[in-house]
Amino acid sequence: MPDATVQVIGPRLGKSDYFRACWRQRTLLWYFARRDLVVRYRQTLLGVAWVLLRPALGMGVLGFLFGTLGNLPSHGLPYPLIVLVGMMGWQFVASVVGEGTGSIANSPSLITKVYFPRLLMPAAGLLLNGVDFAVLVIFVFVAMACYGVFPPTQAVLAPLAFPGLVATALGLACWTSALAVRFRDLRALVPVGLQYGLLVSPVAYLSSSLPAAWAWTAWVNPVSASIEWLRWCLLPGIPFPETGLLTTSSAVALVLLWSGLRYFRHAESRFADVL
Repeated sequence: MPDATVQVIGPRLGKSDYFRACWRQRTLLWYFARRDLVVRYRQTLLGVAWVLLRPALGMGVLGFLFGTLGNLPSHGLPYPLIVLVGMMGWQFVASVVGEGTGSIANSPSLITKVYFPRLLMPAAGLLLNGVDFAVLVIFVFVAMACYGVFPPTQAVLAPLAFPGLVATALGLACWTSALAVRFRDLRALVPVGLQYGLLVSPVAYLSSSLPAAWAWTAWVNPVSASIEWLRWCLLPGIPFPETGLLTTSSAVALVLLWSGLRYFRHAESRFADVL
């Protein structure tokens, strides 16, 4: 009987072999996404309705605070729509990061018994929350129709914002999931950080509304380019985002993804020992 060629998949694989292994075992993404879906909505009264309820509540509360009380410019649009589009992008990133943070640390029995590319665990959140994102897109169009606002012609360019959201979400999830294995406090700190991130990101306001002295905070924020691009594409009358903001924010998102993947690969070989 001829000898069979056996490929051993291990944490020390080269970069190209590692990502090929991820692709070959891509069915695990569906398994992990389904598991996270069950955990997310287990013993909840509203179930999947939370996908729409969270941005709807944010639209109402933040729209009142920033639009009515703060009287920030809305370019002739109902201010809740500005918040809703911002919430659509932010909720995707926050959900991927929040669920990905504990994906490794919460599965010691799986990590210590069998090897597979661990990257698939935090990356599974992209699949699950990508479906939620698609549902939110429909919700945004329904809300716009209720307000009598119809998207401009550049709405066809809206999907170009998604790669930036994916890069930011996966980059952050790689960092937090790897660090949470060694520093368990991070699982409690990440939700607090995401709440703070909601306020300092251009979710409830346009980046052009920031004072000149604080404009740099939007430029270095990796989600700013995607959120402002979505607003320009979906809402009529929103000015085109500054070119500097788009390029700088997108570059930060790419650096975040590159560094997150690099650190995750570096720390992956020690996951089983630490857990």
